Amino acid sequence: METVPDFASMNEADVREIIVRPLLERLGYRHGTDANIRTEQRLTYAHTFLGRKNPKKDPPLAGRADYICDAISFGRWVVEVKAPGEELTQNAIQQAHTYAAHPEVAAAFFLVTNGRDFKLYETGKLAEPILEWSFNDTNVIWWRLFNIISPEAIKKRARVTLADPGKPLGKCLASKQRIIGGEIIYDFYETNHPLLKNDDINGLRLPVTGGSVRRSEAGLIIGHVVVASVAPLMKELNEVLGIADGYDFLSATEYLSEDREHPSIFQNLVRNLVPAGTLITVPGLGKLPLPFEFSFSALTEAVGFVQNDKFLGTIQIFYEMELKEMSPNVRFAMEAKMGRIPATGQMEGSGRFEIDLLANI
Repeated sequence: METVPDFASMNEADVREIIVRPLLERLGYRHGTDANIRTEQRLTYAHTFLGRKNPKKDPPLAGRADYICDAISFGRWVVEVKAPGEELTQNAIQQAHTYAAHPEVAAAFFLVTNGRDFKLYETGKLAEPILEWSFNDTNVIWWRLFNIISPEAIKKRARVTLADPGKPLGKCLASKQRIIGGEIIYDFYETNHPLLKNDDINGLRLPVTGGSVRRSEAGLIIGHVVVASVAPLMKELNEVLGIADGYDFLSATEYLSEDREHPSIFQNLVRNLVPAGTLITVPGLGKLPLPFEFSFSALTEAVGFVQNDKFLGTIQIFYEMELKEMSPNVRFAMEAKMGRIPATGQMEGSGRFEIDLLANI
């Protein structure tokens, strides 16, 4: 950050990509890693959404956080970006705070910047920033910043409060709980890639068939969730992606929350490379070798609270895919049927869940 940008010619998008993203990467955050960056996450649910029965009647919360930086399973913080000509007013600070304090995010800190000036706040404490600097002083305050919001700092702070593995998971909960049933319902699904389109996902209901909740030796709460595949193709896809045995959701929360206004956040990150030649079933044609190689990362976030031996809440999925290898002939044939096939694609989905818990396993 030694060369001073031409702020007069920059807009908000320029600040995001020329100034903020390099700063996040310097701190150690990268898309699709366990120090993940989420860009412009939709915050569609009002804070009363958890455990609801009819999401279509809940008023949406308008807005998107510019960046959410995740030390996955340990904590996160938010960045709100303004154009260089905008002042960092109290309205801008309060806007960023609404994103950070939203129960789907529950960020410990938030940063507001117009590229020229930076203000870092602790969520819930808006009177004064905990760190404030100008672009030219970034190197001067670097280690102070790093020691607050780098992935290492977020993890270190969370580990201070992690509980003994034998400690109860929460009020009226044992140190271990069985998952004996439940359901996941997908309400929303969108993608920008033809290979990820699936009109059958909206409204899809998947039964939860088993699993457990316990603490790891390091103190993280682990929710191992087994979800039934409602179709053979989905079961086969899960096997190809390496998630056939269920999902491990982790959280650095000390106790499972009973408060829908301040829910617990669990996260699962899956990354894999699926090589060309992997056998998959194509309807009507049987098993065929995959004609291309692709890598992917899938971040799933479950936000919920305990009520009457159930863990209730919402789920969000952020999926990124990159095609690594595709022959010209295969690309030509596929694009003749599906249109242009980009090298990268994203998918975002959300829904609700109810998980039934049983103590003393």
